[in-house]
Amino acid sequence: MKILLDAHVHTNSSPDSSLTPGQLLERLRVKGINAVAITDHDTLDGYRRVLDTKGFDEILVIPGIEVSTDLGDIIVLGTTETIVSRDAFEVLDSARAAGGIIVAPHPFDWKRTSLGEKSAMLGVDLIEGVNGKCSRAENQQAKEFAKAIGVPVVGGSDAHDKAQVGAVVNFVDCEKDLDSLLAALRKGAKAIVRLGGKA
Repeated sequence: MKILLDAHVHTNSSPDSSLTPGQLLERLRVKGINAVAITDHDTLDGYRRVLDTKGFDEILVIPGIEVSTDLGDIIVLGTTETIVSRDAFEVLDSARAAGGIIVAPHPFDWKRTSLGEKSAMLGVDLIEGVNGKCSRAENQQAKEFAKAIGVPVVGGSDAHDKAQVGAVVNFVDCEKDLDSLLAALRKGAKAIVRLGGKA
C-alpha cells in the first residue's frame, strides 16, 4: 500500500504551535495524507489528544516526541513511553529499549538546537534530510551527511500551524499499520517531496 506520511508535526500541546487536532485532521484530508507522526516538544499529550479526536481512525497516527537534550533535539518515533531525561545518551537508551526509532531533526539548522555531526556519534536511525523550515542549503548538508555516514533520510514539515502541514511528505510502500511503517522507515522513505517541487 502507498503511504503518504508527514513525519514531523507539532500540535498545540507544544508551546510554540497553534495547530489543534481538528485543524490537523482537516489539513491531512485536504492533502490526501494518510499517515502522520505527532512530535510535540517534550510531551506525548498531543498524540493522546489526536487519538481521542473523532475522525482519525482513517489516518495512521505515529506516536512521537521531540526531546530537548543536552546535545540537541532528538525525535523518537514509535513509542508511547514518556521520556523525562534530557541527557542525550539516556534518551537514546530509553528509546531503543522501548523499540523506538531515533531521528536527528533539522540537523544543520543552527537557529535551533540541532545535533549536527553529533548524530553520527549517537548512532541515530534516521537523519531528517528535508525539513520544511530549513533552507535548501541546510537540507542539502543534512542529506550529504546522511549519505556519508550511511544513515537513511526522512522528511518532515515541522508543522506548527495548519498551513504548514504536508509541506514535506514521505512516500512509503508498506502495510498501513504502525509496525510495518516503522520497519519501512528504518530503510528510508521511497521518496521525499517538498511542497512546490522535489526536495
